[in-house]
Amino acid sequence: MIKTQTEISWDDRDQFEDEATAENEDDIQAAVEDFERLLIAPSDWTVSTIYDLIGKQLQLDPAYQRRNVWQAKAKSQFIESLFLGIPIPQILLASKAGQKNSFLVLDGKQRLSTIREFLDGFYSDGKVFKLKGLRILTALENKTWADLQSYDDWSDRLRNEPIRTTVLRGWENESVLYEIFYRLNSGSVKLSPMELRMSLLPGDFLKFIISWTEAIGPIHHLLRKRQPDARMSDVELAIRYLSFRDQQTQYVGDLKKFLDDFCRLKNMAFSADPAQKTVYYNLLSELNEAINCGLMEFGDSHFCRKYSNDEYETRFNRAVFDVLVGALSHQDVRVWVENNPGAMKNLYESVCSKNLNFVKSVESTTKSPDAVRTRFGTWYSLVSNESGVKLSIPDVK
Repeated sequence: MIKTQTEISWDDRDQFEDEATAENEDDIQAAVEDFERLLIAPSDWTVSTIYDLIGKQLQLDPAYQRRNVWQAKAKSQFIESLFLGIPIPQILLASKAGQKNSFLVLDGKQRLSTIREFLDGFYSDGKVFKLKGLRILTALENKTWADLQSYDDWSDRLRNEPIRTTVLRGWENESVLYEIFYRLNSGSVKLSPMELRMSLLPGDFLKFIISWTEAIGPIHHLLRKRQPDARMSDVELAIRYLSFRDQQTQYVGDLKKFLDDFCRLKNMAFSADPAQKTVYYNLLSELNEAINCGLMEFGDSHFCRKYSNDEYETRFNRAVFDVLVGALSHQDVRVWVENNPGAMKNLYESVCSKNLNFVKSVESTTKSPDAVRTRFGTWYSLVSNESGVKLSIPDVK
């Protein structure tokens, strides 16, 4: 069945976003020798063992856990599978650097979160976890873990159910983990690398961004999300905006490294200086104001889209987002736009129609330093000339 524009307008990332401008496997720089150092240790851990590890050696960030992709019925049927002894896909972990008994989750976060929620007795939103929609074990319908613990057969069966788990040790280059992550998630539902970044780079800055994106606002309207994105497009977009706006890290053509380095830097800054939270809250407020202004100027269906052949494309484009929102994040530019309705939109349509280099810089394979420098330099120069507001482009090698 062909989807109408209305049907694909919300929460359908593959239809809505131009993936060529997002983080993807092209950003990964891993070599053969990086994989040769890997040590692979398969084992069978029981549900009880895994549950005991969660929150200790095995971290599931509560902020991320709130963004579970699985619905309640899917979680119940997963627990039913465990009771039935049905083989489930393995959990893939990686030992943390310098902490051989602490682990990152490369594959299986939804399964681990479900185990934790069921044994805790509550979903991440605080609702009681009752088994629903069971296909085989209908006698357990509407039962909680507390109910089943009075039945030794059921409780022992679940606690002792083995789950195939593989741990990767000996890795030195984070790109190896990103490469494995992408290959594991190369099917129909592609997860954002922000999921892995949250595990690799835990810290106060990333927790702050997660918390900020929990409140539905302009960034969700722009992405056409009714709730915080389970695949973290909202988090990634906020970090991408801050990274280019901040200018404390240099862009050298590797988007993954650029965002990773920025997150590391800000995690340290947030840990050392509590006032950083106010600074970045203000910067994110500017992001909201920029998006609102852009939506007013361009309209919902045109803002942050490519313009070619006298029409706007339907897909959201991150490269266009970079420059439009980057310029609009400056208050004086927003004042100019508000006082001159249509001026920025006309300027954007004009540069897309006349400047082939700018057009190429927001098309596929747009992450090279030349492309980033071209799109920021061209657009910021035009806006500066028209508005009288001096804009500085990001630090690009």
